[in-house]
Amino acid sequence: MKSIVYEGPEILSIHEVEIPLPEADEVVIKVKAVGICGSELEGYLGHSSIRVPPLVMGHEFAGEITAQGSNVKEISLNSKVVVNPLLSCGECTRCREGRPNICLQRRIVGIHLPGGFAEYVAVPASSVTTLPVTIDLALASLAEPLAVCIHALKLGMTMLSDIMIYGAGPIGLLTLQAARNMGARKILVVDRQPVRLAYAEQLGATVSTPEQLDSVFDKVFPSGVDTIVDCVGVGQTREQAILRINPGGKVILIGLGQDVSTLTMNHVVRQEITLMGSYTYSNQDFAQAVELLVSGQIIHEGWTASRKLEEGPEAFAKLAAGTELAGKIILHP
Repeated sequence: MKSIVYEGPEILSIHEVEIPLPEADEVVIKVKAVGICGSELEGYLGHSSIRVPPLVMGHEFAGEITAQGSNVKEISLNSKVVVNPLLSCGECTRCREGRPNICLQRRIVGIHLPGGFAEYVAVPASSVTTLPVTIDLALASLAEPLAVCIHALKLGMTMLSDIMIYGAGPIGLLTLQAARNMGARKILVVDRQPVRLAYAEQLGATVSTPEQLDSVFDKVFPSGVDTIVDCVGVGQTREQAILRINPGGKVILIGLGQDVSTLTMNHVVRQEITLMGSYTYSNQDFAQAVELLVSGQIIHEGWTASRKLEEGPEAFAKLAAGTELAGKIILHP
């Protein structure tokens, strides 16, 4: 089978390898759709310490079951499935609290185990969710990033609240759609790129560039805003979020763009601002994401684009260079 192997900073190669065989509690999936995540782009550039070459990345994927281990009884061959790539121990205090995303023993398919940038991949049967036969698997591959957004919003958004989002990349656009489905009223999305802002506007948000934000913000939120989600994760957006949020408000941090940021922490203290890191999701968040996708509540047409698996290295290069116009690239092995 073909797979894309990360061999070092900005080096991706197509390799021919053996189709994996399932262990007793595993299934083998014929990958039909796998998204390129922004965190994988950081890995491609050599900015991720947890992605160690040689590695088959890819943690946002859906496909069909082609083989199953001897202990797997409840999943049928040829079933359409989506994979929750977050694997936790299930026994530690955090797992028992329903927080597998911060399990100290967590592993992620595509980081610690071979991922979905391949024609076939073996995963634990417990990690798959069966899908309706009619679902578009490109849409289904968005379950993982959508779960990330749902988890973040649950940390800080209340029903009928207003929300501002920094970043109109894939996570920002999915956060926008998740917020709308979770009862948000006014949604303002901030980004520098006109193409991305156009996507956000098509999905129902008010949009602004950073340069226009002073005037747009006051019109959209005359009483300010209590919830801001930073999907970028650089010093500038983190600082702007802190200075924009209402006293007592919550800034939810999803983006992992920079490891170190200088922030106005005395302002945070004096205004009782809550800064909340948000990492991946719970099993319930993932199930909710699948439900939204299956029920047709999430739009992917217009801002995603499809490529063949063999075009993956070129897609990464274009994304890194900023010459790719699509908001999200989904590879089809």
